[in-house]
Amino acid sequence: MNRNDLKKNSICLVKGRVGKPDLNRVEIEGHAFMVKDVRRRNFFLRWTLGLWLIQKEWKIYSRLKGLKGIPQPVERIDRFAFAMEYIPGKPILRGESLPSSFFPALEKVLREVHGRGVVHMDLRHKGNILVSEEGTPFLIDFNSSFSFREKGILRRILFPLFRWVDYGGLLKLKQRASPSSMTPEEIHFLKWFNRIRRLWIFN
Repeated sequence: MNRNDLKKNSICLVKGRVGKPDLNRVEIEGHAFMVKDVRRRNFFLRWTLGLWLIQKEWKIYSRLKGLKGIPQPVERIDRFAFAMEYIPGKPILRGESLPSSFFPALEKVLREVHGRGVVHMDLRHKGNILVSEEGTPFLIDFNSSFSFREKGILRRILFPLFRWVDYGGLLKLKQRASPSSMTPEEIHFLKWFNRIRRLWIFN
């Protein structure tokens, strides 16, 4: 895949703001891909924030390669763009009827993401979780995410805190979409988390 393919076969689904990438759906030989691209940002943002975000997110998707429930990375197009698997699906709607297996499956995906030293940090945004055509969860958009090395002081200190942020975001989404499925333990955790959330910079 190259820039000519993007010009001929792409549809812009979301136009990125500031240094964030555009999201483009690209079809090549009957196959659909999602391309994240910061090439259209102005010169300064493209070579600073945009370039950093694209490199960071590509490394995170590469680190999560093979996990079920995560779009798979396909290829790096150039320094400003990369292609990944396109997931036909829709965001979760408030009060939507979901399979009973949906949130346990989503929590399993999140545990596996954490198992690879990655935190998502934006699960409160319902658009970052898709319901596939089969009714299974897909966790997308790792633009705000961080990855940690297996050893080191940041992994020991920050990683456990960031996992709480992810878990609190998941429960907030569950409360909005399927409040009747919340367990007493989850309700208690979410109440505690909401009390301290105002002290946390990553809300």
